[in-house]
Amino acid sequence: MFKVGISGDLLNSNNEPCFGNSPLNLLKERGNIKITWMDKTISELNSEITSSFDAILLNLPKANADCVSNSNCRLKIISRFGVGFDSVDIEAMKRKNIIVTNTPNAVRRPVAVAALTMIFASAGKLFQKDNLVRSGNWNKRADYMGIGLSRKTLGVIGAGNIGAETIKLSKPFFNEILAYDPFKSQNQLSQFGAIKVDLFDLANKSDFIVVLCNLDKNTEGLINADFFSLMKKSAYFFNLSRGPVIDERHLENAIQSKKIAGSGLDVTEIEPLSPKSKLLKFENVIITPHALCWTDECFNDIATEAITSILNFIDKKPIFNQVNK
Repeated sequence: MFKVGISGDLLNSNNEPCFGNSPLNLLKERGNIKITWMDKTISELNSEITSSFDAILLNLPKANADCVSNSNCRLKIISRFGVGFDSVDIEAMKRKNIIVTNTPNAVRRPVAVAALTMIFASAGKLFQKDNLVRSGNWNKRADYMGIGLSRKTLGVIGAGNIGAETIKLSKPFFNEILAYDPFKSQNQLSQFGAIKVDLFDLANKSDFIVVLCNLDKNTEGLINADFFSLMKKSAYFFNLSRGPVIDERHLENAIQSKKIAGSGLDVTEIEPLSPKSKLLKFENVIITPHALCWTDECFNDIATEAITSILNFIDKKPIFNQVNK
């Protein structure tokens, strides 16, 4: 019997799969697979868990080297529910011949749409105008003029799957799109519709900046006070990648000192964000709980892609989304 453990945090408050039942049926229709929902409170995998399952569909819990160091480790594949895999010790899994996969195709369009949602909400001052109505200040609307995009420049940091999709979707709205990605050539970026620039040039020239790069040793703390000091005072900054890519204290200072016009974050350095965070005090900062791209379609597609990787492993078929080859 092939045993599959699924992150308990993928159950909603009614204890139903938040991605629906259709993807789960791909496993259930196989007679030789046993499905077990793991405890919702688990924040990190341990040796007891890895000795119990052949495969784990993993959402938030971390998977470090210790959890697979036991001699009776049964685990053969970790299928990450999402595109990021910074919560998994990739090298440790590789040493143990444990495959790690992610779901880059399922999240490409949803995260790109989420990035545009942040931009549109900030440019249109959506939440400030909503608050005007709720607070009885309808006639103050002239003080909250929105910002048009057709003459503005968008800067995209990270032009991988999601970044490239964001560039494509943004082309009809912006005058110019700049991109910083050391792994992409000008020819590659021009095919998407962007101009290759260095990081500080992007900071200096962009009116809206969105971060969509991976988190690794090269990008941790990439966006700091030096970057914010080069931005236009009228510019907006958005992060939909991973919280540690930016120095949050430096962003707080940039907002408080009005060095930039505003920000939108779907990720933070520490999640959940503390209710005492300074960022919550600013009306020109939008913060969502690392869930802006979450839709029924998105989660169905993520689950299907993740479960397909497990099934391909079982069936000895090619695994297309392995991140630790």
